[in-house]
Amino acid sequence: MCGAGSKLTEHSMKRGSTLLRQSSAAGCFFVELCIGISIGAKRQLWGDLSVKGGETMSRTAIQTAAVFAAGAGLAAAGYRPLFWGWAVIAAIWMLAVLAGRRKTAMQVLWLSAALLAGNSYYAWADARLSSSVVSPSTGWNAAADEAGAELAGRLDTPVEVDGDRAVFYVRTEEWIWTDGEAVRAGGELVYVTVRLQEQPEQKVAAGWRRGDRIRLTGTVKMPEPARNFGGFDFREYLRKKDVHWMVTVKGASAIELSPPGKWDAARLLRWNDSLREGAGSRLAELFPGEEAGYMKGLLIGIREDLDPERFRNFSRLGLTHILAISGLHVGVFLWAVTALCRRLGVTKEMAARIGFWTIPLYVVFTGSSPSVVRSGLTAMAGLYAAGKGWLKDGLSLLALALLGMLVWNPLYITDVGFQLSFLVTAGLLAGVPAITRLIPGIHPLWKSSLSVALTAQLVSFPISVYYFNQFSLLSLPANLLLVPLISFVVTPLGYGVLLLSFVWPWAAKAAAVLVSLLNRFTFYTIDLSERLPSMHLSWPTPSFLWIAAYYMLLVWLVLQAGVLKQHGELNRQRIFLVPDGAGFRRRCIRMTVLASALWTGCLLYGYAPTLFTERGMGTVSFLDVGQGDCAWVRTSEGKHILIDGGGTISFRKAGEEWKERQDPFEVGRKTVVPLLKKRGVHKLDTLIISHQDTDHIGGLQAVLEEIPVGRILFNGTLKSSPGAVKLFQTAVSLGIPLIPVQQGDEFTTGKSAVWKVLAPLPEEGGTQVRLLEEQNDESVVMLLTMKGRRFLFTGDIGENQERRLLDELSDAGNASPLDVMKIAHHGSRYSSSGDWLWYWSPRLAVISAGKNNVYGHPSPYALERLTESGAGVYRTDRQGEVEFSVRDEGLFVRTKLAEGHGK
Repeated sequence: MCGAGSKLTEHSMKRGSTLLRQSSAAGCFFVELCIGISIGAKRQLWGDLSVKGGETMSRTAIQTAAVFAAGAGLAAAGYRPLFWGWAVIAAIWMLAVLAGRRKTAMQVLWLSAALLAGNSYYAWADARLSSSVVSPSTGWNAAADEAGAELAGRLDTPVEVDGDRAVFYVRTEEWIWTDGEAVRAGGELVYVTVRLQEQPEQKVAAGWRRGDRIRLTGTVKMPEPARNFGGFDFREYLRKKDVHWMVTVKGASAIELSPPGKWDAARLLRWNDSLREGAGSRLAELFPGEEAGYMKGLLIGIREDLDPERFRNFSRLGLTHILAISGLHVGVFLWAVTALCRRLGVTKEMAARIGFWTIPLYVVFTGSSPSVVRSGLTAMAGLYAAGKGWLKDGLSLLALALLGMLVWNPLYITDVGFQLSFLVTAGLLAGVPAITRLIPGIHPLWKSSLSVALTAQLVSFPISVYYFNQFSLLSLPANLLLVPLISFVVTPLGYGVLLLSFVWPWAAKAAAVLVSLLNRFTFYTIDLSERLPSMHLSWPTPSFLWIAAYYMLLVWLVLQAGVLKQHGELNRQRIFLVPDGAGFRRRCIRMTVLASALWTGCLLYGYAPTLFTERGMGTVSFLDVGQGDCAWVRTSEGKHILIDGGGTISFRKAGEEWKERQDPFEVGRKTVVPLLKKRGVHKLDTLIISHQDTDHIGGLQAVLEEIPVGRILFNGTLKSSPGAVKLFQTAVSLGIPLIPVQQGDEFTTGKSAVWKVLAPLPEEGGTQVRLLEEQNDESVVMLLTMKGRRFLFTGDIGENQERRLLDELSDAGNASPLDVMKIAHHGSRYSSSGDWLWYWSPRLAVISAGKNNVYGHPSPYALERLTESGAGVYRTDRQGEVEFSVRDEGLFVRTKLAEGHGK
């Protein structure tokens, strides 16, 4: 049977789109916060807090913030039980009152109200994210989903210039479609991309400033949704910023700008932008090469100049938190301000007030990321509370910062930086004392460092693998070595060098040499880890239930281990708290072993969930990689096969090197590899290269560099293009077997998948690899039979090769109908002839083509022939990823976007 696929809604971002991914993580965020409350409740056991006097206020603040965040997280995950929630609260409160537990009833009422307040507030804020602009009644290109318009308004953000592109946001005031229809913009925020036509326009665009009055003419369209299951949903990402339209402008000449007419908040931010740019320029003068971009990100939050490959290296080691302006930076700034004030004879109280009022300036100066906002609010709350004698413990201050940020913008709950910032901080405050007591006797300094690093790793691990799908076994030692160095040496020295450069430039340059040496040591250490690829694990996207189970089992394990160790210490001191000491210890050991086993089992399940949940089911997915081919096959035994990897074709000419972007889009690194990791592909058992055109192999370079490959099957030829040569050189250097195939070859993957090679045809003279530039008709054509279902992969063969194959196959008995045919050459006019389709009689056909591609694929002629053959047609340019599930009950299909099969 074949079921028609249904669209996952635009508002789904994980589990098929990025929103559910963020929403589920938001859910796990509130689970961890609630667990943090339970740890806080145990603190008297460990003696972490002396909660006399302010105990009630502290506990209430923590619980209120946690359940408010829980409500917002539930709303982000789609659970919004407003009416029934209030009904349940009323019922619980009445039962508690009737039972005579009035104090308990008031606590339940308060916390339940906070829970539903967070839920309702998030739902209200999310519902307000809508556009006041409607598409024009005429002139709208339905196929391209775009129309021309003239917009006027104000530059709302700094301008980012990268190669031939300038990007910024505009707060619109006028909006006129090209057909003359005017609409009320109502302060609509739009995302603008300017395609720079000449190199001098880079300098022009770099001179545009936040707050400038702007008028532009361009093409308006809706942002692109996720086109693959689990892919990044740019439309939803912008919607969370209340941005619903994109405008593409051709050339700087299509933009008119003028300075702002009066003083307003935008002018203040404009000055701040200039100050940040000035500081960035100073750092560029002080530090060479990539170090300048690294120091800009580390000290002032400018990440645009950070080398993309260097950032990926940090990410693989779990060190990206170092590059986020956070509590350490705020602490260094606050220390410097108060120390300077004291040096100038200012009283301690006045120095604290000055520090309090300068923290917001520092937060704005460093970019106002969620982590620095959290740190700034926490520091301000701490200073204020210290002055008033309130809430002296860290968790309470953190809870107030959490509540304040969510009240300001409840959508922060879906931001990964926000989640990690608060979770790790809460985990450190609640967990470090308990973890420290479990570490055997070593030097206190090393014990403290190990405890902090281990706690941060344990707390951040589920969120990190959820978003980044990777974990390095070297992460803990790297954090132990590099975090203290960068946090307590490089960062303070960097700030000192930056400030010194304004008053004593030559001394600053001399001091920068020392910082540069430390940076080189950091880079060398990170590069060294890249030589051990087996230490970097890919991790599939975990479920919300798995994340919740991980945290609960972790807390249980830490508490059980702590009780066991405390009991042992008391026994050694001959202090017996329970009559049956030996029996109690045996029970503690059993419970600790059980908690350890369950937590370890949880990790194993999270690493390879398909081994437990999807055995017996095969999958064939045609990924949307734009104008290219890429198919991923997972057999019912969990074997993984990749056929081609897409690729981005460059039409750049000589002399246009200035158009190159710092981190250009590369389909393998940006699309194929992330999708494979999210789906739990730890190793590709077989990589099949149909042929060596760029739109089929361009993305495979990143695949080889990121994912282990068992063997490569190819057509026995070599194309002399740089991409093909580099790909095969990489395969040889990694020791991957390269196996040429030809008609008649057959192999299996697992027990359920049988592959039969139909092309290329055998060449006279044997199987020696030969050079071949025109590769289409030498594509590898393979017939896959899995659980009785037949799939044909055709590469880019044309009509001539189809006729030759038909001559060979006419007597071979392969004429039984296909279930699915991958249409050759993206639906070209000169492929998929009527005879070819008649011979195979496919029930379903898949065309892999890019949306609005310049080649006009698929051709109307090819579509007409498919219609005549009676095949149902799926197209990646219209439906995104097309996924077939092969089960014992039959064949099931779903598509990422909302069009069913047909033309």
